[in-house]
Amino acid sequence: MEKTPNSGRVLAFVCGVVFLDAVGLGLIMPIMPALLDEVAGLSISEGATIAGLLLTTFAIMQFICAPILGGLSDRFGRRPVLLLALLGFAIDSFIMAWAPTLTWLFIARIISGVFGATYAAGYACIVDVSTPDERAKLFGYAGAALGLGFIFGPALGGLLGEYWVRLPFIVAGILIFLVFLWGYFTFPETLKPENRRAFSWARANPLGSLISIGRYPSVLIVLGALFLIQLGNHSYSSIWAFYVSEVAGWTPFLIGLSISVYGFGVAGVQGGLTGPFVSQFGEVRAVYFALIVGFISFLILAFAQNGVQIYVAIIIGVFAGFLGPSLQALMTERTPADSQGELQGAITSLYSLSSILSPLMMAFLFSAYTDTDGVYLPGAPFLLAAGLGLCAIGIFAYGAKRLKAQPLPADQATETQMEVFD
Repeated sequence: MEKTPNSGRVLAFVCGVVFLDAVGLGLIMPIMPALLDEVAGLSISEGATIAGLLLTTFAIMQFICAPILGGLSDRFGRRPVLLLALLGFAIDSFIMAWAPTLTWLFIARIISGVFGATYAAGYACIVDVSTPDERAKLFGYAGAALGLGFIFGPALGGLLGEYWVRLPFIVAGILIFLVFLWGYFTFPETLKPENRRAFSWARANPLGSLISIGRYPSVLIVLGALFLIQLGNHSYSSIWAFYVSEVAGWTPFLIGLSISVYGFGVAGVQGGLTGPFVSQFGEVRAVYFALIVGFISFLILAFAQNGVQIYVAIIIGVFAGFLGPSLQALMTERTPADSQGELQGAITSLYSLSSILSPLMMAFLFSAYTDTDGVYLPGAPFLLAAGLGLCAIGIFAYGAKRLKAQPLPADQATETQMEVFD
């Protein structure tokens, strides 16, 4: 009889992989202006455009490869897919560390996008070794590792980048390779042979879930509002380092610190305040509150003149952290139990699409308003984000009205859920 893998050991490894994925994404943010200056001698305005193209390249590859890696893990097992992804991620870090030209930076981002899409296989490992009643807790641990990575990554990148702009990538590459060795020698296969299935290109379609969820028009409307919100929110990852360098003259360390402060704030709001706030006011009011404070934060950033005003916007903006959990709750309550996976897939698809489109929009807008011609407004991308937020408020208002009139699915109906919109 085949021995069941130890769930604690599997969870530790998956959390390590998820953490390093997030660190790898975060550490590049504060040092990107200095890196592009060193590689190609680009100004802040010019560098923002190239950074947007690099982010879009990464997002396109991740959008395409995430469902493919998930399908391959269902066919060949979780272990080979995760180990291959880790090895590719380490190679990407070392290429970034020594890239002599912009072409090599784009090659590195392509590799990172292909092998950085490990979440599907990693979370599948948790499902393989857990029972349904403990799954939420284990996913919570993985989510915490993800959040810590996004907090730790920018701080590490900014701190090490003060000494040498390439140092963060060397450190990340070494850490990832060590985790690869750890997994190679200790990580067991979690997928049983009888649970494997043939790889299907149809199942690997990244838009499949989004198309399927169209059967629930009211939920699709709310997803439309979520998409606009995601487009606006990607302004942070797209141009933050260039924006604060231009407006406040921050160094890589101060840039990384600001990103980590924002990450800590959002984590605190989501982990400590969302439950009590939603219990008191309900999901719909929580969404409206989050959208309004997000709009105010973007508006302050659009016209900020110094670091103090930027931090005021950060402090206000962390309370937009109510938005994600509240929207998730609303949509899952109006989606049948047998379609919850499709809903999560649709949300992931929208996030990927916004990751492709937004960096280009925000980067080109920043460059256009920080060059030597025309109006000077470094905060122009945040002004666009504020406008997208206003549009999202209008779409959500219509979607919430539709959801209120829509009966709950029979498998979701409870007295508490019926009171959500009251």
